[in-house]
Amino acid sequence: MSRMLSDNKTPAPFLRLEEVASEHDPCDLDANPQAIRAFVKAGLLPVFWDGSHALILSDDACSIIPAVLDAGRHVDKYPLFELDGPKGQYMTLRLLLGDTRINLPTDSRDTDPTFYPALRNLLCAVESIGSEAVMTEVDMQYFLPTRIRTSSAAVYKYASAQDRRARRVSASKASQFASSAYYMGSKQALAGFLVEAISSALPQNGVVVDLMCGSGAAAGAFSKIWRTFASDAQEFCRILALVQGAGFSVKKANVVLEFILSIARSHAKDLMGKLEQFLAWEDAVFHGDIGPDLLLDYQRFISALPTYPELRAVGSWRPSEEVEKRKADPTTYPYCLFTAYFANVYFGLRQCIEIDSLRYAIDQIKDRQVMDWALGALIASLSKVGATYGGHFAQPLVRRIESLSMGRLSQILEKRAFSIFHEFSVRLLNLSDESEKSEFPVEIIDGPWPTALSVLDPLLSGEAVVVYLDAPYTREEYSRFYHVLETAVLYSYPSAVGVGKIPDKRKGERFSSEFFTKSRNQITHSLVEVIESIVDKRWTCAWSYANTGKANIVGVITEVCRKTGCAVRSYAVPYEHKPQGGAISKKVTEYLIIFNPR
Repeated sequence: MSRMLSDNKTPAPFLRLEEVASEHDPCDLDANPQAIRAFVKAGLLPVFWDGSHALILSDDACSIIPAVLDAGRHVDKYPLFELDGPKGQYMTLRLLLGDTRINLPTDSRDTDPTFYPALRNLLCAVESIGSEAVMTEVDMQYFLPTRIRTSSAAVYKYASAQDRRARRVSASKASQFASSAYYMGSKQALAGFLVEAISSALPQNGVVVDLMCGSGAAAGAFSKIWRTFASDAQEFCRILALVQGAGFSVKKANVVLEFILSIARSHAKDLMGKLEQFLAWEDAVFHGDIGPDLLLDYQRFISALPTYPELRAVGSWRPSEEVEKRKADPTTYPYCLFTAYFANVYFGLRQCIEIDSLRYAIDQIKDRQVMDWALGALIASLSKVGATYGGHFAQPLVRRIESLSMGRLSQILEKRAFSIFHEFSVRLLNLSDESEKSEFPVEIIDGPWPTALSVLDPLLSGEAVVVYLDAPYTREEYSRFYHVLETAVLYSYPSAVGVGKIPDKRKGERFSSEFFTKSRNQITHSLVEVIESIVDKRWTCAWSYANTGKANIVGVITEVCRKTGCAVRSYAVPYEHKPQGGAISKKVTEYLIIFNPR
């Protein structure tokens, strides 16, 4: 079944859909073409494009054959698909096993993403789940908006287990608190889809490695089911992943908060002494009536307050001088990185003082694990409160003071009215509450990916391992987009280039990714290299990617299979993606492509 078409231009391990779903199928799939087309239409058989040719993976086609054959033996009196509803507007999939009927969704916008891998996995299990005793027919809710009617105890048991697994993942709110704004490539909305798809390749006692964890949302979801490791080249990403797993408690969070806030408030008083006149000015603006006069006053306020790397000094506030001292010794008291760099850029002046004060207090914690949880809450708070353009920190909301408008002023004042102390406290308590409900901690491994794989290799010897790969879809330079969050963790007083105050990559002050390139071939090559490295360790690789990504998906799959001889199958879901915090969503197809060593 998995042999190639006679046309040698079709890359292995693919089949051309136009020929498979024809009356003269050269692949001898023993399936009627209407069934193949129906599975494609229902989103259960992922389609890939190679130029103008629609391709399907041969292993994907083979996976649905048991269900097709199940009904095919009685095709005359028992069609695989039926039209339901008063006007035949719904399609129902029928299986012989327990006379099972599953209504298929008509609109992907209303469909739980978990439905697509769940039904595929159920269909693949038709032969293996057996024919347990027939029971009274049940009509059960499947994944919204679908239902299953069956008299098969085996089907009911399998579908119920899928539902319980999905509920464990969706019940967690940790990623909501950690992902308060638009993080890089957050998979929060697709958590159920990912977990269900990966469950087909990993037993419950297996291990998941989130190799490029980004926002940590996927690692948080995996930790509800499996032992989970997370890695990333950027430290703030690793910390975000850690705080979405088990390992903390509300009792501990309350003790930590009392310790941190006491120190932070004392530190804030000392730092405020250098900026009293500006704090009074900022308070007057925040309590003023919105209008042209307030706009002019705020513009004057921003212009008057110097920030690094300006050489200006006002009274006792000399930001460049303060920074130079701390470049030599970052522990110099009081901490003032955010106040010197980002006041009136991404945050208000008082907010920056509170951020520096919290960061100083966190550094006084002796327990590294507790320190990381506090840093995670701080990162989430900064992302929530920051006044940024497009949901990231590549540039502030207003690039030039003179271009500040009334509308932007209202947005900025709304953001800068938040207390960082308050936001931090709420997030630490919420994260600790969610942590108590988690099954496994998220174990952190330093990146980048070659380092993580080499460290994990001896640690996971003999384990069943799936490495989840969520590499960048575009050439965007994430270290530039989220430099403020990484700076909050490292607190190393870097250089500040341009209006975004970005650390200088030429000085090695931020991470440079191999995916930051205009070359599609280079991106494709880099993905092949990562996946090949995983499969060579006899681990399964689950690669997330979208049809709008810059890499050649067919090329990646073809080359990995050529180099490793692995088996490959896929899952897909229609998805509306908001790029970099934009207001306009874009319809994409999200794939999870699973490479299994043979």
